[in-house]
Amino acid sequence: MRIDPKRLSEVARKTVESIESERVEPAGATAGQPVGPAQADQATLSQGAAEVQRAQQALGEVPEVRQEKVAEAKRKIVEGTLEIDSEQIARNIIEGGV
Repeated sequence: MRIDPKRLSEVARKTVESIESERVEPAGATAGQPVGPAQADQATLSQGAAEVQRAQQALGEVPEVRQEKVAEAKRKIVEGTLEIDSEQIARNIIEGGV
């Protein structure tokens, strides 16, 4: 089977024209009258969803890497004074804190 590109574009154009010619009336509208502001769809967030959205925005503003902590760790490594509590690290991993 061979596809003719000229025929394909003709079919696509006719399909678009037929879709554009169909008029869809919103629910509650009378024929020929536009939907007014009182009939427009609305969406609102619940208080919980709004709080989650604010929390996500706040988290987005916090940098992933705290440069002051990194600089302090580098300084301690260079000085040889960095202390690592392997038991605390293991507890955090087990408890899901890492």
